[in-house]
Amino acid sequence: MSQHSLLHSPGHDREWSDQDVLTMVAVGATAVLWPVGLVLAWANPRWKLADKLVATLLPIGGLMFSLLVLPAGARGLGLSTPAGMNWLIELGHYGGLMGVPLVAALYLGVRAGLSRRLLAGLLLLALLVLALAQLAFFLGSQLQPGRP
Repeated sequence: MSQHSLLHSPGHDREWSDQDVLTMVAVGATAVLWPVGLVLAWANPRWKLADKLVATLLPIGGLMFSLLVLPAGARGLGLSTPAGMNWLIELGHYGGLMGVPLVAALYLGVRAGLSRRLLAGLLLLALLVLALAQLAFFLGSQLQPGRP
């Protein structure tokens, strides 16, 4: 029985190797839980060193942007944003914290040669998980003891 890689098999009758499954889990985890995806990406021989460095440094850059640059520009150094621009700061935070890991996952998926359909499915699943986590966070913040 021969194994077909998910990278080149157009049919539905295929067997996935352990490396194929690790690749899919690494791409999905990079989008949702970046540190876990990073460990899996470094453990997977499918990607080259340059790919692994991009997947490592891109989210770190987004994290630094979101946690250091935006607060310093908006509040920390006394610089204020014009009235009504707070939404732009929040958008920057979401982009840095959630968007950049999605871009890193997309990059890894493309470099691994995942089919467009599979990559789109993984990223849509990751977006769904992130949206549900955001909803749970929002609803949890609305629950206050003693509040009717």
